[in-house]
Amino acid sequence: MPKVSPDYVIKKKNVILEAALSVCKVKPLYDITMRDIIKASKVSQGGIYRYYTDIDEILVAIINQANANADYKKDIDIIIDKNDTPNIRLEKLFTFLGEYIKDNLSTVGKIHFELTILFANNPERQKKILPHITENESGRYLVEQIFMTIHEGIAFKCFQSDVALEDLFSFIVTSIDGIVRDVVLQKCYGMFQNEQALFDEVRLMNTLCKSVQSMLGCS
Repeated sequence: MPKVSPDYVIKKKNVILEAALSVCKVKPLYDITMRDIIKASKVSQGGIYRYYTDIDEILVAIINQANANADYKKDIDIIIDKNDTPNIRLEKLFTFLGEYIKDNLSTVGKIHFELTILFANNPERQKKILPHITENESGRYLVEQIFMTIHEGIAFKCFQSDVALEDLFSFIVTSIDGIVRDVVLQKCYGMFQNEQALFDEVRLMNTLCKSVQSMLGCS
């Protein structure tokens, strides 16, 4: 390979990743092939293999890029730094999550949903891909702030849980996962559309918040 500048390599890799991301929006992650990337990027087969050894290396780069772009910890900090009551802060955190899902469904949401399917059906590829994925900490951070807000509300007697906190926190996490899964299935795969209205991510998260508030004794 002729000697090229680092900037040229970065630019070429970005062209390939942008093409790969466009393919991800219309084809399941687990079905994408190098031929798909070559066609979308208009880079020759030999050219792509100069920068990426195989499709899994490209998938790792896509996922890591998506996770890096999904860093919203500063937005969460803005919410929790305001002098709101725990009840109001809880509402804002759930609303933020609904808006984030709505804005990023076709990229981050779809990619992570399909990644779980890829791993479930191909453990060998999971072993190859997973160690190289940079974890997105923002989602965990948001859930932690929801839990801390509930603890604070209980400490200040704003909340009084009718259920064990461990059960409440499990309910919140599994409900969020379920909402994300069903919204992805409906909006990215066309499921459920003949059975009910189009899901609204913000309204679903607000409804979940109201359910949590009810279990915390809020009127």
